[in-house]
Amino acid sequence: MTMTTACAADRAPEPPLESVRARLRGSDAGIPVLPGIAARVIELAGNVDTPVWRIAEIVSKDQILAARLLGLANSAYCAPLQAISTIHEAIVRMGTAAVRNLVMTVCFSSRLYDTQVYGANGRRLIDHGIGTAYLARIVADRAGASPDEAFLYGLLHDIGKLVILKAVHDYRRQTSAVLRPDDVSTLLAEEHAEVGGRVLARWQLPLSIQEPVLCHHDYGAATVHPRPATVSYMANRLSHRYGFGVDADDAAPAEDPAFTSLGLDEAWLADTDQRAPGLFEIARTMLA
Repeated sequence: MTMTTACAADRAPEPPLESVRARLRGSDAGIPVLPGIAARVIELAGNVDTPVWRIAEIVSKDQILAARLLGLANSAYCAPLQAISTIHEAIVRMGTAAVRNLVMTVCFSSRLYDTQVYGANGRRLIDHGIGTAYLARIVADRAGASPDEAFLYGLLHDIGKLVILKAVHDYRRQTSAVLRPDDVSTLLAEEHAEVGGRVLARWQLPLSIQEPVLCHHDYGAATVHPRPATVSYMANRLSHRYGFGVDADDAAPAEDPAFTSLGLDEAWLADTDQRAPGLFEIARTMLA
């Protein structure tokens, strides 16, 4: 046996946890491609000069998106004075930013229904993303941040978990090695924010969306958009408080310094405690 062969034989194989972690941190992290329709709608919605008919033309080509958009525009949530029957009317009613958010929600949730990859985690991630999105919108409205942007980074704040669970699935399929549940939990806890930030950077979403996702557990690390990052952090805390896609957490958000820094108070929290569960049920029914 040569020395090279002996050294190779003596070297222990890399543990599954560290092997998957290395994959996630590598250049080929398995970051999903942003669906073409979402990329186009995001591009058009970001241009104030885009005529409504151009966005309507794109959405109309996807039957699922068109049906969701019309349903939402005619729902009690939007409270239309008369029935809306065309995509053009729905976009005028809701606004292009709301349509962008709807498209991202449908694209986000559609990826998570593969039970072979995500198991029970898929439904929970959808619920947590939608619940956090609406809470981020409510918090941002009070805090003087953009509610439409807040919805988007609230929706996507845990998108890194989607990539991690897919990486774990692919590793198991390719090597037949199975990560222990505790190891998967470790990866999800330690890597999801950074992976999520990389996903949004790859998708070329604005830094005002990227940073609140990257820093939703550590808003103090945000250097360019600290207030949106704080909104993202607080929306996530509130989503855990109400058990939206996660086990409910009774920790008191009003004791968190971020709470008062956003202009929130006990009266606001009491009102949100009353409104949030009903809003969440409407949202998950309409969008998920």
